[in-house]
Amino acid sequence: MLDLLPQIQEWFQAGQDVAVATVINVLGSAPRPVGARMIVSADGRMAGSVSGGCVETTVYEEMMDVLEGGPPRKLHFGITDDMIWDVGLACGGTIDLFVEKLDPEMVAALVAHVEQGVPVALATVVAGESGLGSSALVGRDGVVLGKAHPRATALVQEMLAARTGGGTLLEVEPDAQIYIEPFLPPPVLLIVGGVHTAIHLTRFAKELGFTVIVTDPRAKFANRERFPEADQVLLEWPDETFQHLNVNESTYVVLLTHDPKIDEPTLAAALKTNAAYIGAIGSRGTHAARFDRMAQWGVTREQLERVYAPIGLDLGGRTPEETALSIIGEVVAVKNGRTGASLRATHGPISPEPRACAACSSAPEE
Repeated sequence: MLDLLPQIQEWFQAGQDVAVATVINVLGSAPRPVGARMIVSADGRMAGSVSGGCVETTVYEEMMDVLEGGPPRKLHFGITDDMIWDVGLACGGTIDLFVEKLDPEMVAALVAHVEQGVPVALATVVAGESGLGSSALVGRDGVVLGKAHPRATALVQEMLAARTGGGTLLEVEPDAQIYIEPFLPPPVLLIVGGVHTAIHLTRFAKELGFTVIVTDPRAKFANRERFPEADQVLLEWPDETFQHLNVNESTYVVLLTHDPKIDEPTLAAALKTNAAYIGAIGSRGTHAARFDRMAQWGVTREQLERVYAPIGLDLGGRTPEETALSIIGEVVAVKNGRTGASLRATHGPISPEPRACAACSSAPEE
């Protein structure tokens, strides 16, 4: 919903009520994933998508009914003789949607937390006889706004601690379900060294939704002219950067300077954090010599095993663009818990499976 928040706020400011339809469950093949949303304003404007067009007309009518005072509701679309003619869902799967009227107070609280970079989750009752459509905003320390089932609160805190994204259906009792969706701060790519490869790496990372920070003590490398798309460009020694930045498990650190007096103190500082990824450019020989010298910084061989060096996937690239592609490919693979190997050489699902809810007493409704 993050991409739709500006539109939602604009409609609220114009005095419009807003309904939202959310994909809460997918079985088989479907054109839009769990978490996809469509919004409709009281004056009939629409944004977003829940199926790529094949059920939108019917969903739109249901959403308008909710805006006219009807109750929130769960909708199910699948391939039956009637449905083929009714909504034309011919993509080989079934989808469950939940349609509700948005609460401006809840949206405002969500926006405030997102803007501050504070991870939270929405927990919405999507099935059951009691509280259908009621939502709660839950953070790491508990409920922020609304009322949440204790099991939902516990699962949210588990997901936020693990920075687990993606929507989850939690069955709290027979025929009662809560849809939980975390809203996590975007991952941060910290690029050490404003070299040519870093320019392309910044562009790739921004396209992929990263917050990008470039740091370099050399003014000719660390400037806005070279990095207009970066979120921050810091003219300082990178090891100093680690003293004031919050480097955490959603931070990915890439060292590109090829300069020992920058790389080594930076690497020592990075290894003291719980960064999700630390990669360093250079040949195998360069890394062997660098690692031998790292003992003077109090870094052990065991700690150095965290470093991805040589950096990047084996694409055989030679240009700065190809090198940047190799690096961002490895970063994305690590972020998603994958190897980066060719899909032809792997087995199992191509996309991550929907999260299995360990807290559920039985499987979510399909």
